[in-house]
Amino acid sequence: MRNPTIEALLILQERDARVAALSAELESVPRQIAAVEGDAATRAGKFDELKNRTRQIEADRKKIDLDVQSKQIAIGRYKSQQQQTRKNEEFAALNHEIEHAEKEISALEDSELELMEAYDKGLAAVAQAQKELLLLQEKAKHKKSDLEKRGATVSAELIGAEEKQAVAEQAVPEDLLARYRRILKSKKDVAIVAVSGGACGGCHMKLTPQTILSARAAEHLVSCDNCGRLVYWPEG
Repeated sequence: MRNPTIEALLILQERDARVAALSAELESVPRQIAAVEGDAATRAGKFDELKNRTRQIEADRKKIDLDVQSKQIAIGRYKSQQQQTRKNEEFAALNHEIEHAEKEISALEDSELELMEAYDKGLAAVAQAQKELLLLQEKAKHKKSDLEKRGATVSAELIGAEEKQAVAEQAVPEDLLARYRRILKSKKDVAIVAVSGGACGGCHMKLTPQTILSARAAEHLVSCDNCGRLVYWPEG
């Protein structure tokens, strides 16, 4: 028959582990929700950037169109002035201005065609990106809802687990409970482990023959000489 105190400690350790696992999961829920929201916000931001770039392309095209119109008006003015002048030098100068403006118009129209093509591609990209964004936002909405539900479930489970933990603590003598808590806080995983192959089940270092004998006798609790965890002899 195993020492009742050891049984009480093992039960407490199991319930501590349950509380720790639930607490960790509950703490992770807000981070997971924030990650989902962050991903959705990042995608929305990229979509806005794409829309803005496409709008800028159209704005640049419209500006070129206005420049073309302005130069066409200037050409008309130059031609009107040519009809009014009788000086060959002035006529030739105006003709030079007309030719220069026409070359600029040709270059602007080439640029405008390129921008029109880019704008059409941009519109297609925006339409596709919008579909993908709406799908991602819908998935994010469901994921967030699932996480919130899981958080509520874990919170309720944690309350029950802490109640069982408190009951288990009452079965352990106060002085031993304090010792157990110190070890658990130090080791971060377990405070009481079984002897396994003559070694500590925690640090896996060989135990002294006296420690093994004391653990097997189970008359009082003994510690691993290496890591300080409580050790017990397993049944069976």
